[in-house]
Amino acid sequence: MRFTGLTRLAATALLAGATVLVAPAAAQAAVPVAGGTPVLVGGTAGCTLTTAGYDAGGTPVAFTAAHCSDRINAPVILRDDEAAGVIGTVVTRNEILDYSVIRLDPRVAVPVRQPGVTGRGPAPEFGDVVCKDGASTGHTCGITWQRDGVKFWAHACAGHGDSGGPVTRDGRLVGLLSGGQMAPAAGPLGSVSSVLPPCVHPAQSPFFVPAFAFSFDAIVADATARNWPGRGFQQA
Repeated sequence: MRFTGLTRLAATALLAGATVLVAPAAAQAAVPVAGGTPVLVGGTAGCTLTTAGYDAGGTPVAFTAAHCSDRINAPVILRDDEAAGVIGTVVTRNEILDYSVIRLDPRVAVPVRQPGVTGRGPAPEFGDVVCKDGASTGHTCGITWQRDGVKFWAHACAGHGDSGGPVTRDGRLVGLLSGGQMAPAAGPLGSVSSVLPPCVHPAQSPFFVPAFAFSFDAIVADATARNWPGRGFQQA
């Protein structure tokens, strides 16, 4: 999962011996960012935004996976619109829950609600159908195999570049996609994970490594308890 615009000053030019005033160029409009937006973190790591909105301090922020960066202050740009410039920087990372908070530059990026997402919901339980959106494999859905506290596993196609993408159930954001892994409940069958391929296309056969994600409610609760950026997060 590739991601500033500056207001230009009025310029003067000499044309045919006369001084001509050049009008200021219009400032570039801030680009909308939402859950599912493909980004590049640190200029190289392709990932996906989980969601965008405002924290308790009114600061515009977005979330993605912590493993998309290895440091605070990593710049974030849009993968599909690098010319827009740096839309924000990573300001917090929690590797245990695998989330990063990006402070958005309001001059460059504006948070918007992901189409079809009506709010937030709790982590899914066994049997619940969830969907994920990612930069690589798009919109895919599958059954939840297991939930273990704040972590859950679902048979939804996901691959490299989808990290950080939103996981939804019935139109509500329930998780942040972290990676691919067999559910612990698979028991001895979990040994086949080493031979199962990652999912690279939604039309792939059903034999691929399931996706796992972290509860987004738990992520917001963690940021709030630590009084980090992203605390008290509300979707745009």
